[in-house]
Amino acid sequence: MARNQEGGVLTQKVNAAIAIMALLAVAAVGFVPFDEADADSYTSITGTTHVLKVSGSGEYTIMYSDPDLLDVDDVSIAFSAKLVNHGGETQSSAVSPSSGELDNGTGKVIKVTAPSTTGEYKLQVSFAVKVGDDAREDKTETYSIKVVKPIVLTQTLKLSKDAKVDPSGLGVFFYIDGEKIADSYTTFDVSSQGTATVSYDWIADPANGKHVFKVLPASGEDVSFITGLGEEKTFYVGDNSHTAMILISVLFVILMILVLVWIYRKPVKNFGKPKARR
Repeated sequence: MARNQEGGVLTQKVNAAIAIMALLAVAAVGFVPFDEADADSYTSITGTTHVLKVSGSGEYTIMYSDPDLLDVDDVSIAFSAKLVNHGGETQSSAVSPSSGELDNGTGKVIKVTAPSTTGEYKLQVSFAVKVGDDAREDKTETYSIKVVKPIVLTQTLKLSKDAKVDPSGLGVFFYIDGEKIADSYTTFDVSSQGTATVSYDWIADPANGKHVFKVLPASGEDVSFITGLGEEKTFYVGDNSHTAMILISVLFVILMILVLVWIYRKPVKNFGKPKARR
């Protein structure tokens, strides 16, 4: 009888402990701070590229999103955008539109026109949010953009004498370092001399050093009668080609030759026989 009473008391204690733990769990959920339970506001800048050619342009989408404000009336979201250089100087007329209003959770496209000077730039967009007359928050997003001069790649194609097909209008792609460049598609026409030239402006920020490119037909047809297709050509980015060093060395040699010629042809002055000592 005593054991049954002890077992009953133990069961009651366990049940009570479980009930207390459940209450604590519910209380803990209830005491989660409001700003942690709700989603934070979100700002973004998205674009297709971080690299633009000098004086070129690109489109970028900006957005402000706050789920807490979806059902709130009298919300205004203003933005201002600018392009700055590494020194923080604003580039004139580089962003269009440079200011305006946004709808919550809806992206807006802005156009960025690159300066004529290469270098590192940042697209800065500030978001100012108000509910009624009360300022809710200000946020700023940045997007890095590098402005470069295009690397012009050119390949000359030649039609073999025994070709039986006129390949004019044939489409080709450029491959750089083994990678097919999707936007490099171009067509060519063969001249009366049986030659054609294809070129591509590569807008990129590649690593310094040696690179290789080739041109291949867009279709899988046999074009073995065209020389130049599939031929790899090497080009260099930066100073790794040693072109500058070679030029300086050649100029130094030429200068030394001129100096030696001047010394050799310089007339020797005769000051006469020195007077004997008395």
